[in-house]
Amino acid sequence: MSFVIFDTEYIADKGLLEEGFEGWKNLEIIQIAALKIDEKLEVIDSLNLYIKPIKHQHISAYFSDLTGITDEIILQKGISFPEAYQRFRTFVQDDVCYSHGWGSDDDADGVVMRQTMSYYDLNDINPPKYKNIAPWFEQQYKLHHLDIKKQSSGQVASLLGKGDELIRLNLQPHNAFYDVYSLLIGLRYFDFCGE
Repeated sequence: MSFVIFDTEYIADKGLLEEGFEGWKNLEIIQIAALKIDEKLEVIDSLNLYIKPIKHQHISAYFSDLTGITDEIILQKGISFPEAYQRFRTFVQDDVCYSHGWGSDDDADGVVMRQTMSYYDLNDINPPKYKNIAPWFEQQYKLHHLDIKKQSSGQVASLLGKGDELIRLNLQPHNAFYDVYSLLIGLRYFDFCGE
């Protein structure tokens, strides 16, 4: 048995936070990170892809400060989204893909994946099974009497007092690769065994 934890970083037109869903126009993935996890919650394999956007010419200073992702990183390491999606699908195979979307009942980053796919007219006749792991975390916080009302994927480890375990990554929260490891620490903390 194995499963995948994944996270994406994406940019959108100005106003994403201020304008709600109206600000989600031209939302575009620029990073996909994933961990393949076995039944003992050990990492079998990892994937970290940077993607060259087609709708956004430059990464804003705000986004770079938040994620650590710069125009230079995209220029040096970026690949096209169709190539990135193909590599992600090869990595995933038939595993369930968990991502984190606090306060939503949808399939979290699966929504963003489908939206970016639409820009390229990509159609996956057998897409991954996306699941939102955030409701499971909410349930665990209640069961363990932890007063955590909201969190992002990158905050899980630090809220559980395990943030030091991520220092070795030399990344910051809101970088997708950091965030998937933060989620893994939370899954281990609560002894995740599948949903």
